[in-house]
Amino acid sequence: MIRSIVDFALRERLLVIGVGVLLLIWGIISFHTLPVEAYPDVANTWVQVITQWPGRAAEEVEQQVTIPIEVQMNGIAHLTNLRSVSLFGLSMVTLVFDDDADNLVSRQQVLEKLSLVTLPNGLNPQLGPDYSPVGQIYWYTLVSTNPQFDLMELKALEDWVLEKQFKGVPNIVDVSSFGGPSASTRCRWTPTNSSPMASPSANSSRLWPPTTSMPGVALSSTANRHSTCAPSA
Repeated sequence: MIRSIVDFALRERLLVIGVGVLLLIWGIISFHTLPVEAYPDVANTWVQVITQWPGRAAEEVEQQVTIPIEVQMNGIAHLTNLRSVSLFGLSMVTLVFDDDADNLVSRQQVLEKLSLVTLPNGLNPQLGPDYSPVGQIYWYTLVSTNPQFDLMELKALEDWVLEKQFKGVPNIVDVSSFGGPSASTRCRWTPTNSSPMASPSANSSRLWPPTTSMPGVALSSTANRHSTCAPSA
């Protein structure tokens, strides 16, 4: 067998040289197009559902947020594993899919299931950023020894400065911040001393209807700023 191969190579030298050159060119092209990564992405397709419920204990978050989401997520196509973590004011449900699952289709299915979950009022579960587990860079904590920068100032610094700067870095998908109190703006006005143009009765009845039992009504609310007005006693 080996002798016949050697005899053929010696007789057909040009053919053997041509095949060798083609293999060499093919190898060079394959080497340049080969995706080489320092940390190969070997993780499965996964989707995270993150829900924040500030001020609630982990047991309450587990019973009223995490468990209803887990029950509703069962039955999604290609789902292989379902795990969750319930912390103080935070619920994270992780869904792991098999290799045949499409990432975009899986995220769409999770969104459809989330619309069917019954949660306490005011909660808005969100999907985690579309990234691989090996793409998570690091965790960091803001700490200040200056008494002028309390937790609220550090929260504002994270939301309005650091997070915007980090998102401007190429290939950064998302920056998730957690913890710290949000700043609030409160005003107090006296309806009897206000001019009709400044506070018409229509606006007063709209802000504080006769049936309400709340001392104040939030005029505007965002993720980090709350503006609340209350009538004077």
